[in-house]
Amino acid sequence: MLKHLNLDEMVALLSPWVEDPKQRKLFLSIPEIAPLHPRVVEAHEAVIAVQPSSGGASSEMRALIARSNEVDRCHDHLARAVSYGVDARRELCLAEEPADTTGAARCDLVQKKLFPSGLSILNASPLAEAGNTTRIARLLEEEPEIAGFLKSIPARGKASLLDVVKRWLTKGRELQAIERARTELEATETTAPASKTTIQSARSQWFKVVSLVLSNLEMSRAPARDIEIIRGPVLRASGRAGKRYVSSKPEEAPAEEDTPEEEADSPASGSDEAEPSEDEGDDEDEVS
Repeated sequence: MLKHLNLDEMVALLSPWVEDPKQRKLFLSIPEIAPLHPRVVEAHEAVIAVQPSSGGASSEMRALIARSNEVDRCHDHLARAVSYGVDARRELCLAEEPADTTGAARCDLVQKKLFPSGLSILNASPLAEAGNTTRIARLLEEEPEIAGFLKSIPARGKASLLDVVKRWLTKGRELQAIERARTELEATETTAPASKTTIQSARSQWFKVVSLVLSNLEMSRAPARDIEIIRGPVLRASGRAGKRYVSSKPEEAPAEEDTPEEEADSPASGSDEAEPSEDEGDDEDEVS
């Protein structure tokens, strides 16, 4: 029944074996199937590559997305560090006796120029965040006194808040480069759909590997629970796919209109009174 699974189901079934740390570890702990894991990864990526763009991302695209998420995470933390660093200086100015209102006002001015909409920029798209850091880089060039102010505020270790800003701007440039790469990859994948032959090849590779895994699990001495965790979802999904396929088939034609191929496949072909063939007799002797 594996052959009745669609591409989305094939991707979903192998994703845990490849991407989920616990299931991957469990898969690799079963000696009979552990050596097959590299082939499972290849089959999984092959199916993802031919999956319609609306159904999933290619491995290359997923790598770019993962990198973008990591860079964006660091970008946001650095932005907060700059904002909170300016706020901390402002509070220290107001804590002076008497309060340094001039220093506090300067902090407010720099804060407004760096974050005109507060930290809401951190909820924007990566491309918008990259554009914002480009604006800040230009701001520091046009108003060097802001850079001097940031340099006067100590940060972690021997660094100043200006060093933190520079790291923040670097992450913004990285985001911009990643977004440009994603745009180019999306254009390539959209305009170069997989051919029917490529899809069939990917499906065939998937079927062979998964069938081999299931076959090896039959001989495995691993705990029954472990085997079920790996094998159960595949068997249930293939069973549902088989029922779906049967229910979607049109009604069979009357027996007298069956084609020779259909008659050969049908267990009911031939008359009830037909004598068993010579081969069938041999088989019966062997069984008995």
